[in-house]
Order: sequence, then C-alpha cells, then structure tokens
Amino acid sequence: MKLRPLLACLAAVTATLVAPGVAHAAAPSNDDFGSATAVTALPFTASQDVREATRAADDPTPCQTYTTWSVWYDYTATADALVRVTPAGTGARPFVAVYTGERGALSPVACRAWDTPGYVTFRATAGTTYHVMFAQQYNQGDLTAGFTTVPPAQNDGFAAAAPVSVPGDYAGDLTVASAEPGEARPSCDPGADRSVWFAFTPDRTRSVSALAMYDWGPGITVYRGTTPGTLSEVDCVASGDRRAAVFTAEAGQSYRIRVADDAEAASVFQLRLDTAPPLRPFVTPYPNNPTVYTDVTLVPYSGDSLGRDFVSGEVRFGDGGSAPITGAPIVHRYAADGEYRVEVTGATADGRTGSGFATLKVETHDVAVSDFVVPAKARVDETKPIKVSITNTRHDETVVVSLSKLTEQGYYQEVGQLKQWVPAGGKVLFPFAYTYTAADAAAGKTTFKVSAGFDPSYTEDARPEDNVRSASTVVRARTAIAMS
Repeated sequence: MKLRPLLACLAAVTATLVAPGVAHAAAPSNDDFGSATAVTALPFTASQDVREATRAADDPTPCQTYTTWSVWYDYTATADALVRVTPAGTGARPFVAVYTGERGALSPVACRAWDTPGYVTFRATAGTTYHVMFAQQYNQGDLTAGFTTVPPAQNDGFAAAAPVSVPGDYAGDLTVASAEPGEARPSCDPGADRSVWFAFTPDRTRSVSALAMYDWGPGITVYRGTTPGTLSEVDCVASGDRRAAVFTAEAGQSYRIRVADDAEAASVFQLRLDTAPPLRPFVTPYPNNPTVYTDVTLVPYSGDSLGRDFVSGEVRFGDGGSAPITGAPIVHRYAADGEYRVEVTGATADGRTGSGFATLKVETHDVAVSDFVVPAKARVDETKPIKVSITNTRHDETVVVSLSKLTEQGYYQEVGQLKQWVPAGGKVLFPFAYTYTAADAAAGKTTFKVSAGFDPSYTEDARPEDNVRSASTVVRARTAIAMS
C-alpha cells in the first residue's frame, strides 16, 4: 500500500472516533471509594454495568492480588449479625473484599477471590461501617451485588456438636462459624479459630479416618471426651495439610471432631468419615545390589494411603539379624553372598499394623592385580615380557586386563588387552609383551598402568581400588653397531 492512501485511511478512522455526537459509556457512579453505593437495609441487591470501571491509585489490593477496576458499597450495621456478600454476573467472578476504617487507612475484614465458595461472610458489629469492594483483573460486563444476613452454623458450639457415624459424609460451612470463649485449640494449628464440632461414638473398635475436603483443606482435630474441660487430643492435622486425621476409635468411647480454619481461608467443606485402610508395608534397600563389603541402608515404609508412618516395629534382615523401627536409619552389612528375604512389621500411631518383605540379592565380585612385573631397564626396539597376575576370591569370572602406557600428553593409551577365565580362589598369569620405541627413550622411561575388569563389562568389582597398578621401565637408546 502506498503511504498517501494509508495516511488518508488513518485520518478517516480518527475523524470517526472523535466526531461529535458519538456517546461513550461513563464509569459507574460507585467507581470511587468516596462515592460508594449505600446499602441501607438487608437483604439488598443491586445490578450495574462495570465495563468502564477503573482503579483508583489508593485502592487496596484485595486478596493480595492486583486488580484493574473496582466498585464500592458501604454498609453500616444496625445490629450484630453474620452478613454474606455474594457477587454474580457475566464474565469472571469478581473478588469481594470487606474493610473498615478510613480511606488510605483501611483494615481488612474478609476477602474471597476465585476460590470456593465465591462469597464473603463476615461478623458485623452494630454501628460499624463496612466498605465492600468488588474488583477484578478483567472488565467483563455486568455485576450483581447481593447482601443478606445468614444464621450461624448449627454445630458452631461444642455443646451443639453434630452426631456422625462411620462411614459417612457431612457438609459444613466455616464462613458462618466462630470460636467459643475458652475453646480448645489444636496443637498443630492454634490459629484456626473458625470452627464447627462433630460428635462420634463408635459401635466397635477400629481405626477411623476423618478427612475434610475442599480446595485448601481445613484443619481437623480429634479429641477424646464429652466436656470442654475433659478433652484430650488424639490426632491433629493442620489446615492446608490436606491429610486425614486417623485414630483408634474404641467402642463406646465418646470423641469430638473439630474442623477449623482461619478467617481468611474459611470456606465450605465436606467431612468424610471412614474405616482407615489397611497398611501395605514394604522395605527399600540402598544400594539394591550390595556386596559383602557394602553397608546397606534399609528404609521401612508403612505403605499407608493416608500418609501415616510407622511409629514402632521391626526389620528382619533375613540372615538372623534384626533392628527396631525407631525413625533412625537402619544399616546392615551381610557376611555372605546370597538371596535374603528382608521382612518389615510395624504399627502406625492409630494402631494399624502390617507386614511386608523384599528380596535382596547380595553378590560380590572381587578380583585383584596381585602382581605387576615390568622390566627395570630396556633399549629401543627391544621386546620384553610384562607379567600381570590376577587373583579371584569369590566367583568364577572372565577377566579382561588392559595394559596402557603414559603418553607425552599426560594420558594413558592402551597398548594391549587380554581376556582369560579366572576360577574362584585361583590366580592366573596374563602375559604381555612390549617393544620399546625411540619416543620411550626420549622420555627416559615408560610408565605402564594395568587395570582389571570383567566380561560382561557391567559387572562391578566390590573393591575396585586393587584392580589397578602402575610401574615404570627405564628406556635407553639403541646401542650403536661399529661399521667394518
């Protein structure tokens, strides 16, 4: 395209954009903190177009996430109540953040981003003004803001614990939960102060798992007892751990299960109670190809799908020895080659037990360069024998011996290789011969290295340090022959 027609086209487009009479959407009336929409009574619902909403320079960062637009609502509580704020509309669900205080010095009360359940519930105090911010990273259409009061959780208090049984699934909502004065706090998660309670009395003794599920995962604490002053903690899983609490439920004994999280993470959840699955123990040796010279580390695992480790038990090595499971490394050295059945038996803290085993093969290959004899002196063009003796202490082996010499460049270059059968307990001579060169004489000596290995080459020697030797020969120039 030529430049002049292109400029003319751009000018026409620009003129169209700035021509008078073309309407542009305005920002919402509650776009700024200072012009927030007043929520006068609950329930309250308002819908608006937020496509032209903007972000003020002093807007807070809701849920620690940067946003590009916001609109504001103000609610002054007329009575103490649980208030729920719910966003709806087109596009991505907005963040909802609740603050108190003055512009530039706002204190966060609650916030909810994309995660479940999508609404915010907070405890309003009569006479306090709450500033509610709806915000997002994208401007995508309409917003409907809903404000209403909601009742507290029915099992919010210890005395109102909801009865449960095994197996069973029970819904809960920590956004409408609170902590009672003097309420027991879990040892693993003392900051989790939004709690609800469940009561469980088993009809028979067994290991029970209690799992609270949603995106983040609330904390679960199991107590034995029926009154706040007599509770004893049985198991504790912190919020965010996402594991189940597991405990031995004794027939007829009363238990209380506390599900809790902090105010920021409080959400809906599903509590699942079930009989804890059986253990599937196993033991892992390292290395898994040991010799009689190797210290083997044996690591016992409970094989528990709930992630609980052994707290007691025993590992039996298969050679008559054993060691208790204490959490410390278990190390053992076997005295003889063979296949050993390594067994593990253990118990988790909740009382489940199980056994498993692994087969460990101990195999030792051990040859050594017992003699390496090179000539003390030699002249150029002389061919002299070099003798290597290999001893074998374990199994019949095919041994490969490589003879190398040190070059001027500082590396070893192979000059010969022999392969022979060496029986267990035997000693075999590997005879080499080498013809000395002028380069050897120039250097003054030749340094040889001999190394022994196995055929097949992947067989490893248990003590490779005695498989290599080196020795040197002093080399002189060839003697001159008188001419007649």
